[in-house]
Amino acid sequence: MKVEIHIIPVLVCVFLNQLVQISGETQHHLLQCLHDIATRHFTLVSTTIVSDNEFPYKPCNVSGTFKTTMFSDPIFETDMILRQLFKSEECDLLYFHENDGDRINPLPNKNHGNYIITSSYCEHQHLLKDIVQQISRLHETRHLNSRAKFVIVSARAHGNLYNFASDLFAELWKWKIMNAILVAPTSETSNAEEPDVVPVFDIYTWFPYDPPGHCSDVRDTVLLDRWVSGDKGPGRFLYNASLFPSKIPRNFHGCEIRVSTFEYMPFVGRKKTTKSDPNKVNFDEGLEIRLLKLVSEKKNISLKLLDLPADGGRWGLKLGNGTWTGVTGEVIRSFSDIGSGNWWNRCHLIEEVECPIQYTVDQVRWYVPCAKPYPRWMSIARVFKLSLWLGFLSSYVVVGISMWFIVKISNSISTVPIENQAYTSLVKCLLNFWAIILEESASNNPPHVAVIRLVFFMWVLYCWAVNTVYQTYMTSFLIDPGLQHQISSENELLESGIGLGIPETVLSVIPGVTDGRYRRHDSCYDVTVCQDRMAFVGDMAFFFSKYNMEYFIAAKYVDGDSNDLVCKFDEIYCIQLAILPVPKGSQFLEIFNEIIIYLQQSGIREYWWKDIQYIATLDLASEISLPPGEYIKLTLEHLQSAFYFLFLGIIFSIVAFLSEIFCRPK
Repeated sequence: MKVEIHIIPVLVCVFLNQLVQISGETQHHLLQCLHDIATRHFTLVSTTIVSDNEFPYKPCNVSGTFKTTMFSDPIFETDMILRQLFKSEECDLLYFHENDGDRINPLPNKNHGNYIITSSYCEHQHLLKDIVQQISRLHETRHLNSRAKFVIVSARAHGNLYNFASDLFAELWKWKIMNAILVAPTSETSNAEEPDVVPVFDIYTWFPYDPPGHCSDVRDTVLLDRWVSGDKGPGRFLYNASLFPSKIPRNFHGCEIRVSTFEYMPFVGRKKTTKSDPNKVNFDEGLEIRLLKLVSEKKNISLKLLDLPADGGRWGLKLGNGTWTGVTGEVIRSFSDIGSGNWWNRCHLIEEVECPIQYTVDQVRWYVPCAKPYPRWMSIARVFKLSLWLGFLSSYVVVGISMWFIVKISNSISTVPIENQAYTSLVKCLLNFWAIILEESASNNPPHVAVIRLVFFMWVLYCWAVNTVYQTYMTSFLIDPGLQHQISSENELLESGIGLGIPETVLSVIPGVTDGRYRRHDSCYDVTVCQDRMAFVGDMAFFFSKYNMEYFIAAKYVDGDSNDLVCKFDEIYCIQLAILPVPKGSQFLEIFNEIIIYLQQSGIREYWWKDIQYIATLDLASEISLPPGEYIKLTLEHLQSAFYFLFLGIIFSIVAFLSEIFCRPK
């Protein structure tokens, strides 16, 4: 089909005549009726679209106050009516007309707040088909606003208009069109309430949730008002009722809302089923579950939670044919009324979905394994830094050599032979000084020479000071050996060589993350597997949501000493708005917007989040056995470094002993 679009700026707020062949008097009343509707009910700042289709050149008999007649040129009449629009206000008018063809030109991207759909068919089935075709073509232009005000005009319809109106509103409901009225000729020739007036047109509408219990089933069409003609003055509405009242009730009387979701804490969790109905899924915890239950309680709505989508997707991915899987696909197909599971705002990418106000703001950042503790066998050596150990060793060698030279010089200038031979060689000096380091007594007293005894005394004081400091901190290192280097920046992450895990769903929302620096990433199709690998294996960094990761850090990724296994970067890569997506035109959008605003103003959501974290921490604490009191008992694990050095010394001793046995001269 080819759509012809004429943009006509007029000093008018729109109403116009049905573009069909009807009598001048009927046309006059229809023009007045639409004028009144436009003046009282249309949104002045928005664009009005007028749509019609092919004109049937087949006359039909219409019973009622006025008879229809044929005009030779209906297009001329259309132009005449368009020129007679109101001249009191400025607004834009789009004329949407379908001719034979194969191309559809998109409508200008404006705020379309009012629609007038006209059809000149007589029979109900042709009339309904024509209107549905026009709505469908408007939908294909991607500019059908289901929340706009729709005036369906059929000046040639006849027969049982209640049944036709019910069928019409049922079709409109497939596009979530609710604010619609039908203007059709009345079948009555008089009015019992006011005998002085003559009914001309009847105004029909419907209320989705009225009477209670119908739950959006189109059953009872309502005669909302009636356009009448009198001898005195122009035509008017008989009841002067509001033609576009609010149709979303404050009490849904237990009507059902279908929620596409899956288990995903801290938003949706604790999946449960019942023996009586195994197919019924229930989730009893999570931020979004609490929000949905609040809406259910305030609006008296029954929740029907749909488990993991049949295609196995969670949030959903876009396939090559343009369709979506997961929760996104179910919402687009209106299989569900709302989606759940920390759905990040993608309404700028998916035209078939609408987004309520965000109920929370999620942060996307890198999470890495926390630094591992040093091996306990390194505890004895890690008390001092390498530079201090080298300085201590150098002092030992220098003082030993100095002591040997001093003793050697002292013996050469002394007239009395020294009987104490403990420091007459370099090896003896080093062995005696090593005994002092180990706080063992020397073999015998040093010679009675002041210089020799002064050097010996200075070395004793130095070793005493070093040993005091070493033994003070050694116990601390035995109990807590400390942590290795923690990766804390993207540069360190990329230089470390560990794997980079990015879920496929994140890539669909933030495609730029795969460019440049993160090309070697792993696509995590199973989020839980990648999270466990990061926490327990420690060879992967994970790029994901703040709320999910912080929940599992509190609930799962903690070691036996209550230390976190997963750490986060301070830098936030991007911010995502978490929303509950609804199909385009959904009647539940305003309901959730209203309650979400109250939640944000009251701070309840923050309270929920802290409460869920606290409960998760308590659940984990019940599974961890912590020692009573502030002291712990030293075990073989704490002293493993001492035993390693003991075994090393024994091995060296055995090697030295065997060397003396086999290598001594015979």
